Amino acid sequence: MPAKNFLVVCDSAPADALRGAVVAIGNFDGVHCGHRAVIGVAEGRARALGRPAAVLTFEPHPRAFFNPAEPLFRLTNEATKLRLLAGTGLDGAIVLTFDAALASLTAEDFVERILVERFAVSGAAIGFNFHFGMKRAGSPEFLKAEGEKRGFAVDVVPEINHG
Repeated sequence: MPAKNFLVVCDSAPADALRGAVVAIGNFDGVHCGHRAVIGVAEGRARALGRPAAVLTFEPHPRAFFNPAEPLFRLTNEATKLRLLAGTGLDGAIVLTFDAALASLTAEDFVERILVERFAVSGAAIGFNFHFGMKRAGSPEFLKAEGEKRGFAVDVVPEINHG
């Protein structure tokens, strides 16, 4: 059932309604079945904890930032992506501008500044191949370890096998 009030928080906008959320983190271009699996895990943990469920996503797509001269194939633009996400049952979306400042954050800084300080996440769900932070140094294993140290669970969703 879609959320009645889907909240979109961009960059430094007030995030009170989504503080403490369980976040599904990724680009979510197309909101395909793999993305929906990650979102579903975040929603399940959020319900179990009595917390909001949200996605934490990035615009523009990081590949567009790192390779601006290369054409970027996207399944959906930002507006369509947010419309599709609103139809999932999530409480909201956190959209961070992918720029030089965000690209320069180490994986440790991303966890500390974004997940812990800014949003005080209660949990995170990511795909098996999600990497983050400067030079993509943050791995699923790293995020799980950081979550354990900082008091939030991290669920890593395995690859969806269609065959």
